[in-house]
Amino acid sequence: MAPSPTDRPQRFPFAIDGTYRLPARAFGVHHGTAWVEVGEHTLEARFGPWRVRTPLSNIAGVETSGPYALARTIGPAHLSFADRGLTFATNGDRGVCLRFTEPVTGIDPLGLLRHPGLTVTVADPDGLAALLRGDGARNDDLEEEREEQAAEDHLHTMTAAELRALADERGIAHASSLKKADLVELLETDLGDDLVEELAPER
Repeated sequence: MAPSPTDRPQRFPFAIDGTYRLPARAFGVHHGTAWVEVGEHTLEARFGPWRVRTPLSNIAGVETSGPYALARTIGPAHLSFADRGLTFATNGDRGVCLRFTEPVTGIDPLGLLRHPGLTVTVADPDGLAALLRGDGARNDDLEEEREEQAAEDHLHTMTAAELRALADERGIAHASSLKKADLVELLETDLGDDLVEELAPER
């Protein structure tokens, strides 16, 4: 899996349930110290004194999960004795489970223990999962494709007179003597990257 990088770091705060609030504070976990940040190349999760930092390229899988047992999530960071997975939890409802290609450090300050997975109960689990899966980038690409197609369709439905007027505006010589098909082809080439800017329907 190759998550899509984001130009600006995006931070996802944790959703802290009332039942979890005081036990979390006892370990230094509160809104100011509990978040997941996705940068251009790295993911960093902070949970009070505990931190996980890893390259986005190390994320092998992302899925939403929950609910969780109170005893396995409340209070400090929790280590699974079954698979050494790490949990940063501030509620028992929903979160995001990350799987890593190479296990990461987190609960042990000396880095002797390594974790193949991390669960985080951020306030927007679907948003974090979508970002890490690259859904947001794919949606942006699809939107750009739709805009380009709409602009091209608009160009092809313009009348010959409208096409000649546009060609004149852009300083294309001998536009008045060209056929519609030739005008469309010439304008597509001339507009290039400006096609959407000039001809998007909403404009």
